[in-house]
Amino acid sequence: MHPLARNWTFLRLLAGRLVTNAGDSIYYVAALWLVHDLGNSTVYTGIASFLILLPSTLQFVVGPLVDRLQVRTSLVVTQAGQALLIGTIPLAASYDLLSVELVLVVIPLASLLNQVTYPAQSSALPRAVEDEHLSTANSVFNAAHEGVNMTFNAVGGLLVGMAAVGAVGALVIDVGTFALAIVLFAGLTLPARTRREDAPDRAAPEAGESSAAPNSLRAQIRAETRSYVAEFRDGISYLRGTAFLGVILPQIVISFAMGMLLAVLPAYAALRGGSGLYGILLSGLAAGALVGSIAAARLDSVPYGHFIIAGSALTAAAWIGAAIAQWTPLIVGCFAVAIAYPGGNRVLFDTLVQTVAPEDLIGRVSSSMATLTNVATPFGSLAGGVVAAAVGPVAILWIAAAANLLVMLYFLARSSIRALPPVASVERRDERIENF
Repeated sequence: MHPLARNWTFLRLLAGRLVTNAGDSIYYVAALWLVHDLGNSTVYTGIASFLILLPSTLQFVVGPLVDRLQVRTSLVVTQAGQALLIGTIPLAASYDLLSVELVLVVIPLASLLNQVTYPAQSSALPRAVEDEHLSTANSVFNAAHEGVNMTFNAVGGLLVGMAAVGAVGALVIDVGTFALAIVLFAGLTLPARTRREDAPDRAAPEAGESSAAPNSLRAQIRAETRSYVAEFRDGISYLRGTAFLGVILPQIVISFAMGMLLAVLPAYAALRGGSGLYGILLSGLAAGALVGSIAAARLDSVPYGHFIIAGSALTAAAWIGAAIAQWTPLIVGCFAVAIAYPGGNRVLFDTLVQTVAPEDLIGRVSSSMATLTNVATPFGSLAGGVVAAAVGPVAILWIAAAANLLVMLYFLARSSIRALPPVASVERRDERIENF
């Protein structure tokens, strides 16, 4: 038996991870569908998707909070807070007071609390397992994350589509998942944090209940924000003149288009098959990303310039297929294929950065690129909801296809991008990448 299978702290963390992931998937599906149902307009779903995605851009201020709070306390409090927030929706429905405005208020607050959950779990993992098992534990956590997302996106769609349950009933079940997570996390015991001798006293041991002064926390968050801005500038400074920037800037367009798609998925699913299809489409996206990530390991010997050109063309074709298709299995297949290249490209591009960039700049470069691409997605959702209200949800799929075709043409037009070497052949400070 593997040592992790006998590690009850790890197993409790893993069980909590599975339950919170399941709850998040059900919540995402049910909340967006409820907004679609109540608002009867893609404008509302666009706003809802924007409000769900926007808090993730504030991840850089979560670190100080996670460092200050006990892991057990932060996990229990965030789960309880989300349960109370989401519980207001079925409560309002029982008194016939449910409105789209209420859901739009609850969504960003619950999403904001959720930004603490996964960093807190990640912070707990190194303290729950031995160093030699940490890589395996992370792999198990990541596999569980993807597997649960795929499964419970579909489950959420099925629950929402059932007359006896519906979106409100699905959120009642969601509250139950938060309650179960509270039970799992409340019994969590972890060893005290190991603090470097030169580090400030930022966290009390897990056994204690002391907390830092608010002024200290505010000062740390200000310092973290300044550090984040400085690191972003450092990362951008390095990226100028490299192939990384030539590849990443067009990806901002793709991220924006993906945000548009996420906003109109409920309306598109309603047009093609209903709430059950909505959950299945989300599962198809998760499955496609997972397959693309796995396949990427076998494609590192392909010239990277050829890979991104072919991948952009394949994605465009898949979105065209999804716009035209009427048969459900074909639609789901097109969605999975459309996200496979972005999933694989993320792996190869990250590997490229980690291999070529100076070791002391890797974190800053990765953070800068993540900021450039991630910030476009919520604003894409906002735009997608407004545009779809005028031209319909299917048109957004055509826009996504056009965006990928434009990116492909851009890559084709630049000989320096076409000539990018295989990821497997690059080395630290590779001139083929840095002198672009």
